[in-house]
Amino acid sequence: MNTTANNVGKSLKMRYLRLAPILFFLYVINFLDRVNLSYAIAAGMFPDLGVPKSSADLIAGIASALFFVAYAVPQVFTTLRINNVGVRKIFAMAFSAWGIITIITGFVQNVPEIYALRFILGLAEAPFYAGTMFFMGIWFVKSERGVANSFFNAAIPVAGIFGGLIAGTVFLAYGNTLGWRYLFIYEGILALISVAILWVVLTDFPKDAKWLSNDDKIALENELAKEEKEKPLKVPWKKALMERDVIILTLVYFFGVTGLYGYAIWLPSIIASFTHVGAAGASFLSDIPYIVAAIALIFILRYSDKKGNRKHLTAIIFFVAFAGLVLSAFLISNAVVSFIFFTISAIGIFSFLPVFWNIPQESLTRESSAASIGMINGLGNLGGIVGPILVGGLESYTHSFVSGVYAMAFFVLIAGILVMLVKYSR
Repeated sequence: MNTTANNVGKSLKMRYLRLAPILFFLYVINFLDRVNLSYAIAAGMFPDLGVPKSSADLIAGIASALFFVAYAVPQVFTTLRINNVGVRKIFAMAFSAWGIITIITGFVQNVPEIYALRFILGLAEAPFYAGTMFFMGIWFVKSERGVANSFFNAAIPVAGIFGGLIAGTVFLAYGNTLGWRYLFIYEGILALISVAILWVVLTDFPKDAKWLSNDDKIALENELAKEEKEKPLKVPWKKALMERDVIILTLVYFFGVTGLYGYAIWLPSIIASFTHVGAAGASFLSDIPYIVAAIALIFILRYSDKKGNRKHLTAIIFFVAFAGLVLSAFLISNAVVSFIFFTISAIGIFSFLPVFWNIPQESLTRESSAASIGMINGLGNLGGIVGPILVGGLESYTHSFVSGVYAMAFFVLIAGILVMLVKYSR
């Protein structure tokens, strides 16, 4: 047993170096292509397409939401498929499709075209996140998984940093009207380039890894098999979808994602509203919350794997987001202080993901984990419909983002309360 553990530990550095950087890079590209719409909105994309300013924010929210309608549809089945055939083929097809779709978005002429492309983009991106969360579960053992998940999910704030820099630079170079079009084109090209990289670097299953010794592969597979026997929920995948904890986790993810995408999609616009700067300035300022979240994530992931208390830590993270959002909205009269608390809320908004995903990975056996992660991610991401529409709709109705910030605070508070009800979690 000690020999097995030692061999698993010996191969950890190799597995991290081989898999973590490429997955991190792919998620940066994924998140850029998902939220580039937020920078385009702040640059006046919808008025440029002929939408009246009075309804532009609501229509922008609908466009963002259509992505998540399509995103939810194939989740369970694509993750189960990855369990059978691996990630390379499915990820290569997904990245090719959404790269092309993103490039085409740079040439749209009207709102129906945006609606159609955002919907198709949701279908194209569906396999990636849930597939990667499952992939982590077959390449890293329990004691390693928190760090692996956190490193992967750190791509969200890092993508936000790069997204703000890229968008701000493009808008300065081309102006707002041409700038948002070139933003889609350049980031779509990045997705196409990533296909060749993932095909060469990724390995589907440990048994296929030519870069691991036979002893390392056997040790890893034995340790994972041992964990399978110790997992508390041993049920067929169809039954797993109806388990109490899986349903609760789906609701937690829904409320958390509602806050996350309400925040991410409207971040540049909220900053522009609070600070009265232009699209380029708002894009650059948007980096600050992402930077703070990225730094915080380093400490959170270390604490998570050291203490292992996934449930309570996830709840605390949500409560931090709640406090930051409420204080930001309440102190709106002081732009600097409001922005500081809005930045603090990013710690909770973006940091819950890596800790949260340890819960289903550690409690469900392999096939059930694949299906359940797909359902949690698919249905939970419907919060990506509610968040952008709610924040955009409230802004259109009240002509202020304050009520939308309060709404996001309410959703993350509910997520924090619900996660405490999960039974099978460290």
